[in-house]
Amino acid sequence: MRLVIDLVGSHPGVLALAQEIVRTRGANEVWLAGRRDNIAALRHAFAGLLPDARVLLCHLPAAASPWRAAAAELVRENFLACLGAELVFAPDAPAATGTRFATVSGLDVRQDLWQQLGAAVRALPAPPSPPPRPRLAVISPLPPQHSGIADYSAALIPELARHYDIELVVDQPHVSETRLAPYPLRQLAWFEAHAHEYDRLLYHFGNSEAHRHMFALLRRHPGVVVLHDFFLSGVLDNLERDGYLPNGFVTALHASHGYTGLLEHGAIGRNAAIWKYPLNKEVLEHASGVVVHAAYPCRLAEQWYGPGSAADWQIVPMARVRVGAGTRAQARARLGLRRDAFLVCSFGMLGPTKLNEELLDAFLDSEAGADPHARLVFVGENEAGLYGAALTRKIVANRSVDRIGITGYVSAACYADYLAACDVAVQLRSNTRGETSAAVLDCLLHGVPTIVNAHGTNADLPDAVVLKVAGQAAAELGSRPHSQSGPQPGSQAGVQPGSPAGVQTIPQIVAQLSAALARLHAEPALREGLSQRALAHMQAHHQGAHAAAKMGAAIEHFALHSARSHYQALIGELGTLPMQRSDEDLRAVACAIALNQPARAPRQLLVDVSALVQADLRTGIQRVVRSVLLALIAEPPPGVRIEPVYSHGGNRGYQYARRFGCALVGMPELQLEDAPVELRAGDIFLGLDLFTNGTAQNHALLESMRAAGVALYFTIYDLLPVLRPEVFPYGAERYFSEFLSTVAAVSDGLVCISRAVSDEMCAWLAQHAGKERNARLAPLKIGYFHLGADIDASAPSTGMPPNAQQVLASLAARPSFLMVGTVEPRKGQAQALAAFELLWARGHEVNLVIVGKQGWMVEQLAARVKAHPERDLRLFWLPGVSDQMLLKLYAGAAALLAASEGEGFGLPLIEAAQHTLPIVARDLPVFREVAGEHAYYFKGKDADALAAALTDWLALAREGRAPSPAGIGWLTWRASARQLLDAVVGQQWYREIH
Repeated sequence: MRLVIDLVGSHPGVLALAQEIVRTRGANEVWLAGRRDNIAALRHAFAGLLPDARVLLCHLPAAASPWRAAAAELVRENFLACLGAELVFAPDAPAATGTRFATVSGLDVRQDLWQQLGAAVRALPAPPSPPPRPRLAVISPLPPQHSGIADYSAALIPELARHYDIELVVDQPHVSETRLAPYPLRQLAWFEAHAHEYDRLLYHFGNSEAHRHMFALLRRHPGVVVLHDFFLSGVLDNLERDGYLPNGFVTALHASHGYTGLLEHGAIGRNAAIWKYPLNKEVLEHASGVVVHAAYPCRLAEQWYGPGSAADWQIVPMARVRVGAGTRAQARARLGLRRDAFLVCSFGMLGPTKLNEELLDAFLDSEAGADPHARLVFVGENEAGLYGAALTRKIVANRSVDRIGITGYVSAACYADYLAACDVAVQLRSNTRGETSAAVLDCLLHGVPTIVNAHGTNADLPDAVVLKVAGQAAAELGSRPHSQSGPQPGSQAGVQPGSPAGVQTIPQIVAQLSAALARLHAEPALREGLSQRALAHMQAHHQGAHAAAKMGAAIEHFALHSARSHYQALIGELGTLPMQRSDEDLRAVACAIALNQPARAPRQLLVDVSALVQADLRTGIQRVVRSVLLALIAEPPPGVRIEPVYSHGGNRGYQYARRFGCALVGMPELQLEDAPVELRAGDIFLGLDLFTNGTAQNHALLESMRAAGVALYFTIYDLLPVLRPEVFPYGAERYFSEFLSTVAAVSDGLVCISRAVSDEMCAWLAQHAGKERNARLAPLKIGYFHLGADIDASAPSTGMPPNAQQVLASLAARPSFLMVGTVEPRKGQAQALAAFELLWARGHEVNLVIVGKQGWMVEQLAARVKAHPERDLRLFWLPGVSDQMLLKLYAGAAALLAASEGEGFGLPLIEAAQHTLPIVARDLPVFREVAGEHAYYFKGKDADALAAALTDWLALAREGRAPSPAGIGWLTWRASARQLLDAVVGQQWYREIH
């Protein structure tokens, strides 16, 4: 039983009772609903008893008008119904609220609580009965369309008509099937005007252009979707190329697979992307329910979109109706076959994914193929390209050509004759689109002993019903990280699948197939057993009336229980409220409805890029943000979708950074709207960008996001504005302190970029954030990760400055010390310049190269450098070089000089080590953390101390005794992103602050 405890009200003393209900729940499923001002306390009170994901905030509009008050109760009922509640324990609610679940408002604490709740469920009123014969619109291609789905629909509709008044909605001039004549035929324009008149809508979706009109139609008129093909990428590519849906493929790629799909589309190309990505998410989300014909598409949904993504789907066996009449002998006579012929058939259109060539080779190699009376017939239309031509040439070149044939497209009667006439059927698949093979079921329906490979939905067929060979060929998997094979069964009928995953080489598949054909040829008893078990299986599971009844039950289930059906019912109920309403009333209620929408897979990882979107200054932090974001997009965690977002502060909601995201992954031409973020419980917000003022301004917004079930995490780069306020502009300390106080109060966790920074964060919290910390009910988690250093993976910039050759020549002429970072007081450039002036005065031939933009409070230093007599001789300041130039500087310098007086990480140390560039660094804890014993450290803040250190280092370098950077470990940006995810998603933390 699913029980929802509604604590939106304020019933005194109910918390302890609710905790007792949860403690004693046994196998029952319990959810909690709270309100904004008690949700944090509820999550704390039920920590360890219930997952946070089952403690949800119910958003209700304030009762500012009679209409809004009445609407609030409908919104609340809809929220509870969308949770799938069978029973609601609502201490403050009337005893008979709603019709979609039962409500209990009081329990006797002296009696067994679950006995009382169980009695309430048993007393549930029967659900409202559907109309006696609901009016159903079936939207599907129909004959004469050359489509297996058209034939399937034509067979199913008369059976489904036992339960519904059916009308047919088509995008074709006529329907040729005589058995569909009793059902009204509606063209699209008529349907658009009358769609609201139907009780139920049923769409049949497949991966062919016969379904092109359905994508937009489903958005406007949601209905139950029968998903015949899990992959819809092929049809969407065709519709984009034909101009029917401009940008239809890439738009659907983004909608289904986010920036991850767009990024890989650019890397692997269109054809590979078609085969890899399903592109079906928009169809799934607009459907009021999804029906599939086997468990395999449900597994694909979990694989692509995360756990729970197919939890509400219904599995309805594909209905098959036997067509054609007459005996086997009559069928053979019509086909011109000898009575003693051993006929092997493969049914369906030919192509590489059907492994037709492998079947041909297996037949020719087998003992069955050696029988002069054996024939192999491919019943279907040959592939029109190179594959089909090569297959034809191979057949013609073989000495057995007279016993091998390809029929081309055949009529339904001829198709039925081959099913009746054949001794063995072979139905192979690779690179499945997630479809259930109607041809396989047709073979079983006619009692044909059938060989399949254990791939896709075929792998789920009972071992006793078909003869299975290996699953997917190893050659098919080379370019696809996601194997699309389902779990493979064990050995069957003496034929062994190879590896546990069913992955085989082509020769292994051919050998197994040859052996299977030989067995069936030699063992009539085996053929007879398979035939009888196939007939029994089809009668039990795929008989037309049985499948139609299950389809009707699925349609009615979705009408009563799907979130979209609840939503449509809510909209209708709101429209009947008699009170006057204002536009503000409508906005408030619409907002609550939107925020109450159920969580859906995949979860969103909302990555804040606010500063980067508004002004890309190409600073070190912004380079980190781009690099980590690209790494997250390239390898998102399972069941998580990466979404860059931004805000303008002032508690204005976050927006999707779609224009920025598309440009980042190389698709700037895809003009998508920066729409408001759609938050769902279970989403994750990661403040990756340094957006100090805006984050502090968004304090209330962030609190509301956390209350709604969004986990909040922020990256802390350093605490320098509060630890060293004297080296920052006036006001920076206050602004940064407000930022730290905000994230300490609203966050679930803070992820620092080094252990040193995390230690400083803990110390600062102990001294400065007492009030915010005391207000928290849950501990604040503190973690850290290290930055990556592969510039090539961080969207590197290119271009060379006008004086590049002069600078690089000077680097080659004398030892050069390279400083990388914004020119600001704490970075040590002033001390370095003074130290080099001493070195030059003492006769040392060395260069100082400063790379970094001018920052704050360095006007005098900047003027001094610009007017320096060594400028562009032995002193170089390059304020805005590209990554391309920076790499050349790393390669040409003698050492990196890291003179900063405070850092969060020290990325230049890593980049220097990558280029075997020795390091001279100030003795800071974070530099020790990064470089260990592989750098030369100095102390002191005056020119003499640094000049002496540089002199000593030069002597060590001449002697070959300077510390080598070779032992410094470093991460790629992908590894860095994984460390970050270990904390945010994997919940691996360094400390917890209570």
